[in-house]
Amino acid sequence: MKKKLTLVLCLALIAALSVSLIACSQSMFDGDFDKQATSEQARKAWDTASEAIYGGVSAAALAGEDAESPVNGWDGMSFAVSADRFAGAGNEDTSHSAAVALSFNGSILFDMSGFAVNGSASGRVDEKDVNVKLGAYMQNNVYYADMSVLDSALQVKADASGSSIVSGVNSIFGDAITELSSALAGLGLDYTALILSAIPYDELNELGMKAYIDDSGDYNRVKFELPVEIMGSIHSEGESFIDALLDANVSLIIVTDKDANAFCGAKLDMNYQVDASADSVYAGSGASMSFSFNSASAVEGYPSDMDEFKSVTDYSIGDITEFFSSVWDNLNALME
Repeated sequence: MKKKLTLVLCLALIAALSVSLIACSQSMFDGDFDKQATSEQARKAWDTASEAIYGGVSAAALAGEDAESPVNGWDGMSFAVSADRFAGAGNEDTSHSAAVALSFNGSILFDMSGFAVNGSASGRVDEKDVNVKLGAYMQNNVYYADMSVLDSALQVKADASGSSIVSGVNSIFGDAITELSSALAGLGLDYTALILSAIPYDELNELGMKAYIDDSGDYNRVKFELPVEIMGSIHSEGESFIDALLDANVSLIIVTDKDANAFCGAKLDMNYQVDASADSVYAGSGASMSFSFNSASAVEGYPSDMDEFKSVTDYSIGDITEFFSSVWDNLNALME
């Protein structure tokens, strides 16, 4: 009983955290959404975003596997990701729990000629503490990393062109930096693409979707308050996930340019609590997540001391491989 009470208290805390996440949104997405959007305004914003985003291939495009830009007409994007998550399960004999807080932001060019990603992830999985700090950069054909995971740290740079002596190290280092940056930058884009395609627009209206508009300044901002059924559509558990929900709120802000009606960015906020307990087994989870991204033609956020980073030639292939394996393992442990 004590363990279940702890779970409920943690879930309540997560719900409260959603307020702080919303407060961190970028200015492009700030607005007074007290005016209901007309059906024409709402549909126009939704269709503009849907047409600009290439849906399921966005991750491939970010990873350089697709020649097309993942967002039509964009050279790159700035992004911000925040999340607090908790999960717990057990019975009278055993229990498992996990809690994670992560925050990442940066900007990236889709051809991967430049990017700057900064952030951190920390949490506890059962009895194991996990802490990861990430700084990944590419500028003027040079890769840079300023990272730490638990007690291991790496602050290094490498020429993207490599050399006959250390080309293997350069390649592994560059691939790892690029893959990690692409994955983090693409989170908000991929989640938004998933929301836009999860349930047909007309069906969302029938389920009670609401839309509000702020048309002040240079942008039209339409905020969609989405029905809870959207959660079932983006989770493999479907209806069973909906049945287990204690609470859920999902909103999507779509920003378009007034003059050109071009898609400028999106911000997705999600928070939910789930109780899947049955008989003598308790199980529950909760999350507050915020994703935002907008168009960018140049990279910002480079640290001022990158030239002082050590050369990758001071490390072996094994050193680099082991470090990034540890980063991925720890990130996966937190996200799962």
